[in-house]
Amino acid sequence: MNSINKNPTFDPACAELRLWLPELAEGQPLPPAAAHLAAHLPACPACQIELAELRQLFNDLDALPPELPPLTMRDDFQALLNEEKAKLAAASPAGLSAQRGGQALPPAFQANSINQKLGARNQESQTQTWLRMAASVALVAIGAVLGLLLRGSAPGASAPLAQVEESRPSLSVQLAAARQQPGTASQRLQLVSQAPALVTEPNDPAVLTLIHTLDTDPNPNVRLAACEALVRLRQDPRVGPALVEALPLQTDPNVQITLIDALVTLREKRAVPSLEQLAKKPEALPAVRLQAENGLGQLI
Repeated sequence: MNSINKNPTFDPACAELRLWLPELAEGQPLPPAAAHLAAHLPACPACQIELAELRQLFNDLDALPPELPPLTMRDDFQALLNEEKAKLAAASPAGLSAQRGGQALPPAFQANSINQKLGARNQESQTQTWLRMAASVALVAIGAVLGLLLRGSAPGASAPLAQVEESRPSLSVQLAAARQQPGTASQRLQLVSQAPALVTEPNDPAVLTLIHTLDTDPNPNVRLAACEALVRLRQDPRVGPALVEALPLQTDPNVQITLIDALVTLREKRAVPSLEQLAKKPEALPAVRLQAENGLGQLI
């Protein structure tokens, strides 16, 4: 008699069970319709190996950090957005007037604009009506401004708007106050995201606040936002060394990958020793070690 080699690949029970291996790898039980396959798995080494491989694959996928766009891509998008805003401003009637050296637009253009907006048949009478209304509004506005000026010159007057802005708490004070309150990570995240727009002078204390936030904030999303804000402020000489020193302190994979990307963007060769250590760190995620190796390849 010829012996028949039963290959598990062609075993009908293996083929049927293979359809349910992903659910088993995720910890789900077999459905009632496949309950008869429960006895097949302990007796089939091939199905056991495939199930173990699927579990390892799912664990590796769960351990991977989410893919983040490079910081250079975000800077390019911001520049493109600003360019489109400038084009829209230039295409508006106010922008066209500014391009003409501040001169008024031609009367024909003004008439067409009024006709399109008002849909009036009698242009002359409606224009006079609007002029009278505009004159009235202008008189009211002038009176209000004069009243504010007179009130500001009187004793005990309220502070000017610039002084009110200066009296607002600094970024450091606002972040410190937000950290003292539970559940305010979103508030700290908003403050950190707005920080680059508040920095207008060299050696601004807000940069040190962002560095301290990157090093010590308990929320990884806030630290991530602080890193991105510092990259936008990379003209400050304190940013580069601070990012280099922050890399060994971080344990969150998203922050680590963003920091590596930032250091490569800034061409910070001082980060090479830290990147070498991170690339060989056994407890670091494979994606982080790979990012560190890629960073070394670009900096060395």
